[in-house]
Amino acid sequence: MTTHENDVASLFDPRSTGHIPVVPPGALPPSWAAARTAAPPDHHEPTPQYTPDVWDEPEPVETDDRVASITTADEIPDKGRGRRRGRGTSGKSARAKKSETVKDQERAARTVAKDRKSVKLELCGTAGNITRTPRTATAWFVQPPGPWNMRPTPKQRRYIRDEALILANLREAGVEHLHRRLTRAPWPVRAWARSHHEWATPLPDVDGALSWNDYLRGQQHGMLWSEPTIKGRYWGIELPARSMSSRGLDYLALWLSSFGRIGAAVTRWADESFDRETAMLDEHLATLARIMAARGADARPATAGQMDYLLRRSAAIGLPLDIDGVISGGGDWTDTDIASLEDLADLSLTPGDGFTTVSGLVDGRRYSAAVIVLTIGRMAPMPIPEQMLPWQVIGDGSGEPLEWSERITLEEKTATARAMRFVTDKITNQFKHYTVEHDESPPTELTEQHATAQKIKTQLEHDHSGLSTRVKGWWRMAVVGANADEVRRKVSTLQEMYSPHIILEHEHGQYQLLREFIPGQRQANIAHARRMSVYDASAGMAAVGDRIGDRTGLIVGQTASIAPRPAVWNCFAGPENKDKSGLTPIVAVPGSGKTFLAGMTVYQAVRAGAYGVILDPSGPLARLATLPELAPFTRVYALTGRSRPGALNPYRVIADPDPDDPEYSPTHSHYALDPDPAAAAADQYQADLRAAAAERMECAVSVLKMMLTDKDVEQRWTESVLHTAAHNVGGDADHHLGQVLDQLAAMAENEQDTEVKTTARSIHQKLHMMSQLAEARVLFPKPGTLGGFDADTTFDERLTILTMPGLQLPPEGVPSSQWTPQQRMAAPLMHMAAWQANRLIYDKPRQARKILFLDENKYLEQTGAGRTLNLRIARDSRKFNVRALVCSQLPDDYLGVDGTDDKSALTYEVIIGDLGGNEHAIEGALKLLNLPAGQGYEATLADLGGGGEDTLDPDTDTSHVDQARRFVMKMADDIEIVRCDWTDFTHLAHVFEALDSRPRAAATIDSGGAP
Repeated sequence: MTTHENDVASLFDPRSTGHIPVVPPGALPPSWAAARTAAPPDHHEPTPQYTPDVWDEPEPVETDDRVASITTADEIPDKGRGRRRGRGTSGKSARAKKSETVKDQERAARTVAKDRKSVKLELCGTAGNITRTPRTATAWFVQPPGPWNMRPTPKQRRYIRDEALILANLREAGVEHLHRRLTRAPWPVRAWARSHHEWATPLPDVDGALSWNDYLRGQQHGMLWSEPTIKGRYWGIELPARSMSSRGLDYLALWLSSFGRIGAAVTRWADESFDRETAMLDEHLATLARIMAARGADARPATAGQMDYLLRRSAAIGLPLDIDGVISGGGDWTDTDIASLEDLADLSLTPGDGFTTVSGLVDGRRYSAAVIVLTIGRMAPMPIPEQMLPWQVIGDGSGEPLEWSERITLEEKTATARAMRFVTDKITNQFKHYTVEHDESPPTELTEQHATAQKIKTQLEHDHSGLSTRVKGWWRMAVVGANADEVRRKVSTLQEMYSPHIILEHEHGQYQLLREFIPGQRQANIAHARRMSVYDASAGMAAVGDRIGDRTGLIVGQTASIAPRPAVWNCFAGPENKDKSGLTPIVAVPGSGKTFLAGMTVYQAVRAGAYGVILDPSGPLARLATLPELAPFTRVYALTGRSRPGALNPYRVIADPDPDDPEYSPTHSHYALDPDPAAAAADQYQADLRAAAAERMECAVSVLKMMLTDKDVEQRWTESVLHTAAHNVGGDADHHLGQVLDQLAAMAENEQDTEVKTTARSIHQKLHMMSQLAEARVLFPKPGTLGGFDADTTFDERLTILTMPGLQLPPEGVPSSQWTPQQRMAAPLMHMAAWQANRLIYDKPRQARKILFLDENKYLEQTGAGRTLNLRIARDSRKFNVRALVCSQLPDDYLGVDGTDDKSALTYEVIIGDLGGNEHAIEGALKLLNLPAGQGYEATLADLGGGGEDTLDPDTDTSHVDQARRFVMKMADDIEIVRCDWTDFTHLAHVFEALDSRPRAAATIDSGGAP
């Protein structure tokens, strides 16, 4: 795979060269996944032509220039031919001169003309968001996908009620008929790649490593294999009846369309008449727009591009249309444009098969699909939202890109009341027939019908909100498969999913039912009409789906609740766009994949140009530095073992303020009111210098105290002796802890007070012994040197990894007097590592993007510097554009349960993994997610661990079914279940290997899960 370094546009070209056997970005909807490996279709289905590498130029497809028939009528014999006889033989001679080929062509042309005339679309054209037929005009509005998952039940009820009020308000505005369409479009993978490239400042490419271009391609391929789609819900509102003159002109224009100038003139008059009609409806259209923009639909008039996609998608259901590639014009559709819709797909139907075969050319390749339209039949009462999903999204769990067509009639309240009275009277008479005339108990069904009718009647008489409005409608869903067997299997699966509450009817007349999805077409039949309230109709909530993240940032997985789609996270949107904290807790038990997820996030952010800092006490993440694309930009500080002496010298870790910082410029707004801005800025700089020196001395004292036991620290003069020694050394950056020990030795020799002298000698001896440990070399430089941390200005350090392999943490509940010297060194090392991470992050320019990953934060919180760092990233990360991924095993670390600061109010993004089913941890996770208890979320969090029971018995082990880790992610107000599946991201296999932390030799990476 080769790409010119600066040829960014080639990244988004589906025909760019390469050898990865996947579909072009955004080209195929999910129904085409099985088509690549499906068995040969039935004899009556056209065979799709596939190429082994669809990124190459498509092979030319031979097609007949003649327009193919879109019905299944066989060639009609010429019944009248040869029967007409005349006196002469001229007619017979003329017929004899025609060859059989010419005769076949003429017969085929007449058949095509007849068939086309019988199925001609009723659409005449569009004007803005209005489609027009000779009979009706329909205004179209687009409703964006809405949220549903992980929302409290009262809020879900409000969603249903708000949409029901939209229907009620439309009826009050005089609307009688609706045609709602739910379309599916491929998730815009190419658009993501473009925006991601513009959003990022990628690292320079390294020879022999994964280039930025190939990285973008691989990310697109990985997302495509999950075959995500986006819902688009269109509300088609039928406008008042058209005038007889306008209808007559439209019919006349259609009849005279082939009569040259006369036809053109009539067409122009029909268009002008329609424009006048539309202008007269301006006030009505404004009312509709105001109703549709209300909460519950938040719909806007369809744009030209959205109208294009609606018409093309409806005319070619089953074919792979890319939402980014169908817009060939930006204006209205004329009658000649409408004719082109009939050429998008060839539809054929074999009587008795029960499905429609759709075939057509897309980007030079012929595709074929089998489509079955199912109709919603009898419906039982459904507990929505308490126990069930909205009834129109039940099928989304199958992963199929179902499309819906809804023809709805909004009934007038008085007419409904009259009908209910009629029905009630009938039921009442039947009820009396049993109870009065025959003195018998009526059947249970009759009693229930009587109660229901009385309830509806009461609602109509006493309701003033409009929610008692009744509707009559027909709901159809289109199911697509690569061949007949596959689509029948899908239909069977959907019927099982909807039963027993809803019956899905597989009706006859599949061809007409499929044409019903096209705007403007007549309804196929009136069977299986459903009558219900607007609330029950809105409980379908067809537009809801998985909503989280955006389409710009890093890939963290795919949603796993309703309709799968990539979970993309712009991890810097909080600080940059929302003025929110960059703190992101990642809470899960060991082995749940939180370190793997954080490592993948850091890798992607650094590749996109962010500065990364990883504080990993255990050390496995240091293998990221071995990746060829990151190695030239990564520095690892192994703070134990063979670390550089003095690398964590407190006097060097705490840096002096930068005099070139804009904060010390006299032109800064801080000094605008000072009489002498230059002097004020200089005073501020000197004050910060003194503060840094004092902070160094205090830090040195803290580190030395951590090396002592609690008994030593509690001695009367310990604190005084340490502070005196540190003060004698001073707070300049060129000092080190060895000089503090020298001052303690001097005090042990020269101090006059016997008690102070004894304390200084005792402390010096113990600290000197501790300074000789291998773990302490990182704090004490070699004798005669300053050591410490000196930034290499010639090295572009984009990723810094601080590790402490072999660090021995002190056991909980054991007195410090019983700790080993190595265990006592853990606290000062963690303390200074936190200071180092703090400096590496906050010394960078404020506007620069920075990502910080703190693993095992529980131990970091045990040190003063660790608590300071946590508090700073919680409160100041927004100002310094920091995304801080802080891993912990319990939510209590962020809730202030143990007396620490409660950071739950500062968590704009939260990631919760497997909590091991612990009730206390689940309760804390709900607080972090800002979700109420007792709403069923507890079961969701408890089920994050995976599929079946945890067992080591290979005969009953089900953990292999789905090894991808699942997390509940909160981003802003959106909360979704995200499945972190990296199976198809094969270009990152070397990254998975580097992040594998499983303790086994020659570990084999399972990219579907997290190590």
